[in-house]
Formats: sequence, C-alpha cells, structure tokens
Amino acid sequence: MRKFLACLSVLVLSGMLLFTAVPAATAKEAGPFYVGLYGGWVMPQDLEPEDGDDVPLKDSWALGAKFGYIIPQVKWLAVELDYAYLAEQDIDQAGVDGDFKASNLMVNLIARYPEGKIRPYIGAGIGWSWGALEASGSVGGITGAVDESDNAFAWQILAGVNFEITPQWSADLGYRYFSSKYTFNIAGEDVDMTAKNHMILIGVNFHF
Repeated sequence: MRKFLACLSVLVLSGMLLFTAVPAATAKEAGPFYVGLYGGWVMPQDLEPEDGDDVPLKDSWALGAKFGYIIPQVKWLAVELDYAYLAEQDIDQAGVDGDFKASNLMVNLIARYPEGKIRPYIGAGIGWSWGALEASGSVGGITGAVDESDNAFAWQILAGVNFEITPQWSADLGYRYFSSKYTFNIAGEDVDMTAKNHMILIGVNFHF
C-alpha cells in the first residue's frame, strides 16, 4: 500500500504540473527541444541468476526525467537523455527479507508520428544502470546475506502515445521494457543476475 500511494502521488503531481502550467503557455510555435517528468507502475520479472533459483519480486513504482531534441530535418525522429529511478522491489519469497532497486541513465532514439495532436511513438535506448540488492536468506539458490551494488550496461524498448495539449505542452502515456545484468557477491560467490522490468508510465513535457 505504501508503494501504491507513493506511485499515485507521483502521477497526481505530474497532472498538477500540467494543468497549472497550461494556462500560462503561449500560442507561439515550440522549438525542437523538450524536457519532461514521468512516473508510473513497475512490474518486474524475477531476478534471474545464471545458475540457481529465480528471485521473485513484487511490483513497485518509477520516477524519471528526460531531455529531448526533435531533429528539425527529420521531424519524425527524436533523441533523448533519460534518467529513471526504479524504487524498491521487495523480494516475494518465503524466508527471504530484502529488495532490489536501480537507477538508470539512458540515451533513447524515438521514432514518432510528427503531425496532429495524437502522436504514436516507438523507440529504443541503451545506457548504464546502477542496481542494488539487499537481502538475507536463500537468494538465487545461495544461503546468506547480501548488501551489494553494481553498475552495468542496460537496454530498453519504448512505445506509447504523445498528446499535444498546446504547442508547448504535451502528455505521454507509454510502455517501457528494461533489462540489465548485474554481478552481486552473495556469501562470497559472484552471481550474475538479470533484471527485467515492464513499466506503464504517464508524463508531462514542456517544448521550447
């Protein structure tokens, strides 16, 4: 419930930012740059060690920000620098107490329909992720305690719809799939674990 309320607060805040700012927006044409805030629900798959048992995780929430550039010569293509925080995903396994969380810095290439007020988009991104695993019990088939962090290459795919509110303000409803592989030392043994996350996100953008 605590995580659900935190996620709901993120979404409400995004909506408040949108609707309080829209009246101040001018009718002038927006430039190629944009900044955005987003948040939403995260549905992780199990943490998957290369050898051993998968570690099931509970749903969580995400909060992020992005800076983008729509290429003027190719208006259907945009490049984004994107940061996302994936909040604690509690381990959903009897006899284990702990959680996993991550911070991701990504560069995305977005293909978007450039016309009208409803603009579908798809994209892909690569970057770096900082993951942290804290747990005690039997984790990944190894019994012990772990309080470890690691950073690793990450990738993601994106799809959704962008809605124009005014020339300078827009809103997003999107899906994101994220994956990265980390190495954690559990009871003196290095264990490679793959994290995979499905996300449903909403956001607000300012174009300038």
